[in-house]
Amino acid sequence: MTHNFADNLKYTFGTIKSSFIPAFFIAVALIMFYAQNPFEFQLSQIFHAVFLGISAFTAVFLYITNQTKPFFSLLQGIIVYALINWFKKEYSTDFALQPYYILLCFAVPVNMIIFYFLPPQQLRSLRGFCVTIALLIEMAIIEHFNRWILLIPYIDITWESMPLWCVLLWLVCLTILAINISFKNTIINTGLFYADSALFLCLAYAHQASAHSIFGLAFTAIIFCITLLDLFYRYHHDSLEKVSSYNSYISRAGNKFLFKYTVAVFCIDNREKLLSSIGEANIQVLEQMLVNKICEFSPEVELFRYNENELMMVFKNEDAKHALEYCENIRRTIAASEFIFTSGKTLKITISICVSERTRKYIDADVVAERGHNGLQKGYHFNSNIATIAS
Repeated sequence: MTHNFADNLKYTFGTIKSSFIPAFFIAVALIMFYAQNPFEFQLSQIFHAVFLGISAFTAVFLYITNQTKPFFSLLQGIIVYALINWFKKEYSTDFALQPYYILLCFAVPVNMIIFYFLPPQQLRSLRGFCVTIALLIEMAIIEHFNRWILLIPYIDITWESMPLWCVLLWLVCLTILAINISFKNTIINTGLFYADSALFLCLAYAHQASAHSIFGLAFTAIIFCITLLDLFYRYHHDSLEKVSSYNSYISRAGNKFLFKYTVAVFCIDNREKLLSSIGEANIQVLEQMLVNKICEFSPEVELFRYNENELMMVFKNEDAKHALEYCENIRRTIAASEFIFTSGKTLKITISICVSERTRKYIDADVVAERGHNGLQKGYHFNSNIATIAS
C-alpha cells in the first residue's frame, strides 16, 4: 500500500512538473489577452513575426529529429492560424458565419485526437507521407462540401465566435486528452494538451482583434518548449519507465558514483525469438516488468539502458565478487518468476548477466560498461541463464 501511494504521489508530481511550462504560457496569454485587447498594430506585427519564426524553426527541428506527434499538431496549428488571418481579410467581421470557418472548428478537434494518439514513430516514413496527403485531401473536401454545413440545425447558437456544438466537441476531445494524461503522462502528451487548449481559445475568440495572435503564439511556444524538453529528457532517459539512458550513466559516473562501483550488463535470453513471437510492444512491456522485478528485489541498484537489447545495473561501492552474488540471486528470482500480461497471458523467461568492476586499470565508465557487454556476448555464445565476471 505504501509503495503504491509513493508511486502515485511521484506520478502526480511528475504530471505537475511537466505541466508547469505549458500552463505558464496559457496563463500569460490569458492575462495579456484580457489586460490589453486589441493590441497596437506594431505589437501585433511583432507577434506575427515571432509566431512565424518559432513555427518555422520548430517544424524544421521536428522534421530533422523525426518526431511525428508534435509535428502534425504544429502543422495543423499553422494552417489554423493562416486560415483565420485569411478569413478576417476576406470576410471581415462576418467570417464566423462562413461555412469554411465552421468546418474548421469541427475538423481541428477531430484531427487533434488522431494526431495525439499517433504512435511515436518516425516522421520521415510512408505513414508520415500518408498523413500529410490525408490533410491535403481533407482541405479539398472542406472546400467542396463547405455549404452543407449550413444545413446543420441550431447552427446559429454560438459561444463567442464558435458554434455551441463545436464547443462541446472541443470540450469532449480535451477531456479525452486530460484523461489520457492521468494514465500516460509524458512531456509530449501533457504539452500537446495545453497546446491544443491554446488552439481552442484561438478559434473560440477569433472574433476578437488580437486573440488569434496571442493564443497562436502561445500554441507554437508550447510546442517549441516541449520538443526541446523532450529531446533533453530522451537524452538522459530511456523510453522504459524508471530506466535512465546510457548517456545518463556516463554523466553520473563522472560526478555521482563513488570511486568503487561495479556494472552488470544483462539481457533477456533468446530475445530475438521472443520478439518474433510476441511483438515489439509486448517485449517493451516484458522489459518493464523485468525492471520492476529487479527494483523490488534490490531497490538500491540503479538501472540504465546499454543498447537496444541490453540493460545494465550499477552496484555502488561494491566489488565484482559481491555484485556477482547479487546478480546470481536476481537471475534465480527471474527464472522462478512468472510475468503476467494484461491479457492474462503468462510467460517465463531467463536472463544472462556479466559483471564488470571499475578498477585502476579500467577507470573510464564507458570501458567498464563495454567490458561487461563483451563478456556477456562472449558467454552468451556458449550458454544462457548464467551470471559471470568479465575476464
